[in-house]
Amino acid sequence: MALSKRDKTTLLAGAAVLLVFAFVQFVVFPLIDKRKRLTRAIATRERQLVEMQAMQQKYGQLHAQSNSLEKQLAARAKGFSLFSFLEKMATRSKIKDHIAYMKPSSMTGEGNLRQIMVEMKLQAIGIQQLVDFLKYIESPENIVTVKRISIQENKKIEKSLDVVIQVISITRENGHG
Repeated sequence: MALSKRDKTTLLAGAAVLLVFAFVQFVVFPLIDKRKRLTRAIATRERQLVEMQAMQQKYGQLHAQSNSLEKQLAARAKGFSLFSFLEKMATRSKIKDHIAYMKPSSMTGEGNLRQIMVEMKLQAIGIQQLVDFLKYIESPENIVTVKRISIQENKKIEKSLDVVIQVISITRENGHG
């Protein structure tokens, strides 16, 4: 079956239209969508960065205002326990039910001071819950700070995080303060 010149031209024009359609549908539109997603992600990250910088600045101000370590230990409530402090702050920030484990440990220090640490694993918590918890536990007056934090997206529950936090504090060797 031989095609006339007009049929060949029509067939080529149809093929060209089909190729242009496929190019636009499978190349151009996905690129535009990806660019929009990246733009939104960048805007979100920029807002988070600004918030983190504000928190860092506030932390720096609080840290600069803090007194000597001995004065802080003397001012801290008698019988302070890092483990119970973290449990109390978890309850306050409504994440206590999300605690997978809490592992206390102690490390030696110089003189009569000893560094104590608790590692916590939190599962399926929201970002606002994490922020609230971090605000509560970063406690210069109780000499409590976050040593290390690892955050991962929870695979099972959308928009939730799994977090491992190492929190440290200082105590006197004799157990007071």
